[in-house]
Amino acid sequence: MRRFATQNELGRKEGARSMSTIGDPVAFMRDLEERYKQESRLTDRSHYKIFYGPIRPAQILVLGINPGGDLQNVEPNGAKNRNGEIAAASAGFYENGECDPLDCSWKENGGLMKLLVPLLEGKEEAIRNAVVKTNLAFRRSRKATDIDIAMAKLEAQPFLQEIIGVVQPRLVILTSVDLTAFLKSFCRMNGEVSAQIKDPGVKQVVFETATAQLCNCVSPSVVVRVAHASQFSWTYSKPYGGLTVLERIMGAVQAQQSAVADGAFAAMMSRP
Repeated sequence: MRRFATQNELGRKEGARSMSTIGDPVAFMRDLEERYKQESRLTDRSHYKIFYGPIRPAQILVLGINPGGDLQNVEPNGAKNRNGEIAAASAGFYENGECDPLDCSWKENGGLMKLLVPLLEGKEEAIRNAVVKTNLAFRRSRKATDIDIAMAKLEAQPFLQEIIGVVQPRLVILTSVDLTAFLKSFCRMNGEVSAQIKDPGVKQVVFETATAQLCNCVSPSVVVRVAHASQFSWTYSKPYGGLTVLERIMGAVQAQQSAVADGAFAAMMSRP
């Protein structure tokens, strides 16, 4: 199995971006949240969640549909539920390097570890610096169908574009997110979208991929769709057509890196 390049290797090969390229991450996050509150007219974090850790350059961006949670149960600062359960690792802007995927014991996080840890050479703690997580929509709901999700995505789109521009991801992992719709909203051009692979037992899309030039990004990214981590993480290690989902992600990343190195990326791209 070919592994995902480490953060140090990416820095040596392509030029590591320092935190100074975005100024103060906390100032960026604070400003973005204030502007989102004005746009959405939502008053506090019981109604929305944007951040799962610091927003900074990272190899991997994980995107879900929207944050879960009962609006009536979440404290205004978004850090705890009224029953005492932890709802976020930070009530502020993750100034001390807190990371929800590592520091919060959610079922989804356990599933994500099955992808992220192998991609980072088995180093779980590397997730703290190598991964940024957020969602296509920032409004909370117990189920996506409880809100006007199309409106919520449109409302969050310009802010998510800013986040993508800061992260500059080499790999974007979409968990149960429509790949084609994402490309239409967030990329300037993309290569051919692979055929969907579905698990016959649960009728879920378990793998789909494309290489894309995302808006606000300097270099191309591999974008993959996988099944949701909280329910279907078992699909990540299941072979489909002889390869597991994890192996397919690693293969897509390696292929994209080779194409860029060979100068073949522009030739294989097409307008969406």
